[in-house]
Amino acid sequence: MIRPPVTDKRPWYRQFWPWFLLALPGSVVIAGLTTVYIAFKYEDSLVADSYYADGLAINQVLEQDLRARQLNLSASLDFDLPRREIRVRLEGDPPGSFELPSILSLSLLHPTDNNKDAVITLASIGGNAFAGEISSALEHRYYLRLQPASTEWRLNGELDFSRAHSIRLSADD
Repeated sequence: MIRPPVTDKRPWYRQFWPWFLLALPGSVVIAGLTTVYIAFKYEDSLVADSYYADGLAINQVLEQDLRARQLNLSASLDFDLPRREIRVRLEGDPPGSFELPSILSLSLLHPTDNNKDAVITLASIGGNAFAGEISSALEHRYYLRLQPASTEWRLNGELDFSRAHSIRLSADD
């Protein structure tokens, strides 16, 4: 049986199949350009460009942790989020075995977004107590790093602000 010839006289751009076949690679091009845009706009801040220098600094970091262990340092941190205050009580063993700094630095490091990182300066309010002002809203999980201006020692910890507002940092952790 012989089929009659197709008598559709519409031009190609009015047909369904050419547009369907062009839409498939066209959607891939659009998806690829969107992926490139997202990759450049939201660049991964977890990878350090100075990884070699960071690797060389590891010895200094280990020395800071070792010095904190030698001094048997610990700190209690209490965050008052509604009043945007933080209070820190620093302790060493035995008491008076090290000279208390007048200023401490508390780094709040967000695990995935360095735009949410913050550094809080804590001033001595007498004895071994320090206080500071929280400048931004804190929620979710942060890594904490407490150290004096001399960076002689440091204490590290991790706090999820959705679960707790206080933590004890210890050199043994």
